[in-house]
Parts: sequence; C-alpha cells; structure tokens
Amino acid sequence: MSTAPPRRFAVLDGDRRLDVALPATGTLGDALGAAGVLLDDPRLTVLVGDRPADRATPVTDLEDGVLLTVVDPVASVPDPRRAARARRVAGRGADTAAWWALLALAAVAAALDVAAPGLLDHRTSLLVAALLGVAALGTAALAARRSDDLPAPLRVATPVALVVGAALTLVPDAWYGASVLDVLTAAMTVGVLGVAGVALADAGPWRAAFGAVAAIAAGVAAVWGLTLLLGWPVQAAAAITAGAVPVALRAVPAALLQIDEGYFMDYARYLRNRWSVRGTVPADPGPIDGADIRAHVAAASAARVTATVALALVGALALPAAVPVHPAGGFVVGGTVALVLCYLLGLLLLQRTESMPALRWVVRASTVVAAVVGLRALAATAGPGTELLVAGLLALVGVGAAVVAVPLGRGARSLGLSRTGDVLQGMATVLALPAALLAAGGLELVRTAVSG
Repeated sequence: MSTAPPRRFAVLDGDRRLDVALPATGTLGDALGAAGVLLDDPRLTVLVGDRPADRATPVTDLEDGVLLTVVDPVASVPDPRRAARARRVAGRGADTAAWWALLALAAVAAALDVAAPGLLDHRTSLLVAALLGVAALGTAALAARRSDDLPAPLRVATPVALVVGAALTLVPDAWYGASVLDVLTAAMTVGVLGVAGVALADAGPWRAAFGAVAAIAAGVAAVWGLTLLLGWPVQAAAAITAGAVPVALRAVPAALLQIDEGYFMDYARYLRNRWSVRGTVPADPGPIDGADIRAHVAAASAARVTATVALALVGALALPAAVPVHPAGGFVVGGTVALVLCYLLGLLLLQRTESMPALRWVVRASTVVAAVVGLRALAATAGPGTELLVAGLLALVGVGAAVVAVPLGRGARSLGLSRTGDVLQGMATVLALPAALLAAGGLELVRTAVSG
C-alpha cells in the first residue's frame, strides 16, 4: 500500500517562520499542533495563502509549498511612523550640534574657495587643508564606529564635506586646469575616505554606504581625470558627468542587491526542461537564514539611499557648468537642450517608483536645478521674436500641469500613462549620455584629437 508523500509548507506564527513537512494524513490543526504551532486560542485564524482555512481541513486538500499564516486578530500592530519618530528622537545625541557645526564649516570653506579664490595665501591654504583633512578622517572613523545615537545623514555627509573642503583649499588656483584639478582632487579624496570608511566600519549598512560613496567618487574621478589628460574644458567633463547621472540612478537598485538565483525557487524540484542544451541549473543555496537576508537587504538599502543622494548632488553640481549660457555650434546647442530634457525626464519619471518621500524630494531638487539652468540658458539666447513663443509654451505647460494635478490629487491612476512614463523614462536614460557628448562638443574634441 503506497502512502502519500509529506506536504511541505512555510508557516508564519508571530515572529517565527517554520519550514515544515507535514504528513498527508489528518487535519490541518492536528498537523500544525504536532509541528509546535499552538492553536488553543479559538480567536486565532489560519490563512492558507491569502484565504482563511478551517482547522479541520484535510492536509491532502492543501497544495504543496503553500504559505500558512497564523493570525491573531486582537494583537496590537506597532505603528511604523511612531517607531521611526522615536528612532529620530533617540538619534539626537549630545554632540550632534558639533557634527552640524563641522558640516557648516566645510560648506563655508568650499564656498569661500569657489567665490574668493585668492583669499588665503599658499601657507595658510595648506594649514586649513590639513586641518580639514584631519577632521574628515576623525569624523569618518567616529561615524564608522558610532552607535545609532548619531543621525544617519551626518555619518556620511560630514566627513565627505570636510574632505571636499580640504581638497578645494589644497589646489592652488594659479595652476593650469585648476578647476578640473579641484574636482579631480575632491573626487579622489572622497574615494579614499570611502575606502577608509569601508575598512573601519563593521559589516552592515554603514560599510555599504561608505562603499557606495567610494564607487561614485571613483567614477567622477575617472571622468575628470580623463578630461585633464586630454586637455578638455570643464564644460565637457561636467556635461558627461551630468549625463551619466540618469543612467547611474537607473542602474543602482539592480547593481546593489545581488542574490543567487537559487534563492528564487527550487530549480531542481520544479524545473522540467532546461532553457538550453548547455544550460546549468542554479545550485541550491541551502537553508535560508532570515537574519542574514535582513542584514543583506538593510545594507543594500543603505547603499541605495546613499548612492541616490550622492548622484542627485553630483548632477546638481555639474549641471551649471555643463550648460553654458551661450553654447557655440549647432550640435552643442542641440546636445545641451537634449541633455537638460533627458535629465529632467529621467529623474522626474524615476522618482515615481521611489518609496521613501525624502529621497523623492532629493531627486526633485536635482531636477529643479536642471530646470533653472535650462531656463537661464534659454533666457540668455532668446531674442525679441522668441520671447512670446517661450511665454506661450510655459503657459501651456502650466495649464497642463494644473489640469493633471487635480485628478492625480484625488487618487486617479492610469495604466496607459504609467506605461507611457516608463517608455519616456527609458528613452531619456538611454539618450542622456549621447546628448551629454554632443553638449560637451564631443565631435569637435574628437576631430581635434584625431587631427593632432
């Protein structure tokens, strides 16, 4: 007499997750009780998938691999907003004001170096750069080793701002290519600081955050270093940097969360046909540890938040130099217009999928910079005959935004508009870098390099 094989289930009981194999005999309640899941309270409800099930349901009526959830209707659910507020209040340590003061000091040092290049002599500049560099290393070491009593933005922003201020103060303004060298030095020092943070921080979110900073700084340093070697102007490097931002933001989520294919399904059990003759079946990764998975997701989330903020800031800083007030040449003008449009569309449509409101506003702030820079260039090049046309276009955009804002504010949704937005976002992301190359005068630069 053949016996039915046991049925495998995943059981969620409060904070516990159980992967059990229940015998195909008896009822659901008896099988769960034998597995250690107590159902003595009559108010408890068992969900099979998303539907409630009776405890007397035979195990043979359940599908193999289904999720069983034990629900207590009277249990209190913690308010995530209250918990987040409590964490923010607890994160305001006694020395938080000192960190904000250091961040403001770094911002002032960078602003003075840009606005008043000859304010300090060479010896004083070296002294200020050394002090800022030591402060950056000290704050990075403290941020990597501190507990959660320090607000998260200060952990990364303060040492990065200090090291950028040190780099800008260090480079003499009289050197050839000082502007490009300023950015290159700042990016390299931020990259070194990020590597130091990775080495000092424990495995977890902060190591991932510093790693994201180091990776972005390395990319910026590569672009500006190549520009310095080829003798290209600042506008070319800034345009390429701004054009790479939509592409990088689109690639960040997939690049940061790397999971073995074996975690998605049991290929050896469910795969009937190979997808190719030489196709290999992903190996079983073994038992899944919930704590490890949560730590992996937390690290990837921290890196994604840091990378999003850093890329939005890099784009906002590069756009004013990337879009000249009076672009010369038809290709440069067309590339500049396309770069601004691709940047606006790429980031505005990308923030639709962002689940964190703060990050949405960070991305929107970067697009505001793009809009202001584009309007500045448009106002500088517009003649008397085009002012009326520009005003009419702006009026049409305003009326369209007002018409769309009312149904959107009432919760209206449209699958067609969503798909159209996805298509426009993909096109803007793909065309951002080619537009940046045209805006940078890439054709003329290549022609000059080839002709010698």
